[in-house]
Amino acid sequence: MSGALYQQVSRDLLDRIAGEGLEKGAMLPSEAELCQQYGVSRITIRAAIGQLVERGLLVRRPGVGTFVTGRSNTAREFNLVGFLEEGRLFTSEPVSNEVLEADARLAELLDLAPGAPVRHIRTAVHREGEPLTVADGYSADTPEERLSEEDYRRPVASAIAIGIRTRRRILRAEQTLEAVAASGEVARLLDLPDGTPVIRARRIYFTAKDRPVYYLDVRYHPSHYDFNVDLVLREGGADIGFIPGPGG
Repeated sequence: MSGALYQQVSRDLLDRIAGEGLEKGAMLPSEAELCQQYGVSRITIRAAIGQLVERGLLVRRPGVGTFVTGRSNTAREFNLVGFLEEGRLFTSEPVSNEVLEADARLAELLDLAPGAPVRHIRTAVHREGEPLTVADGYSADTPEERLSEEDYRRPVASAIAIGIRTRRRILRAEQTLEAVAASGEVARLLDLPDGTPVIRARRIYFTAKDRPVYYLDVRYHPSHYDFNVDLVLREGGADIGFIPGPGG
């Protein structure tokens, strides 16, 4: 397989996604059709699609096909790998529990109709007695998908608890990070002065059929959480511009 060849196919697919050819929710042609369109092997097509799946621009639905996620390609790109099972060593205590009507944003995130009932549970998470996060969880308030306070007290990660409650396999999550100022109850629960900068993570959990079932908004205590990123060149990527010395 030529690395340049699959990257050419990947760039062309990216252009189609960025233009009007493949919009959010659109299904890609089958591998056989793409092989015919581009005149390349199935291995090359799979590698090209895999690049865009890694970047969150496409998602594979087993037994169905590959779809455009609609995520922006304008932000600076980093590939971060985390694990849905993290969190087993923490204690979580619900501090509020209410039912809301989904506004436009929540409706879009959870694929619900505007005004649909949504369960909102806020929890304070501690590690070895120290405040770690304040987490706001949102899920459809239906008998099948409703989360309870006991789900948050389970000695398992939230993704596993969600799967147990909804009887669906949680396959993946999408997360964005930003810096915000802690205030009000969030600052109090984290034992911080108002206005203290913290890391905010917004995470959407998806089932194996790529249906969003849970939205989590987390604020991390700045002294009890480190965010580390390893940056590497992609396979087949261009050199950064350094001239190798005698040692390579």
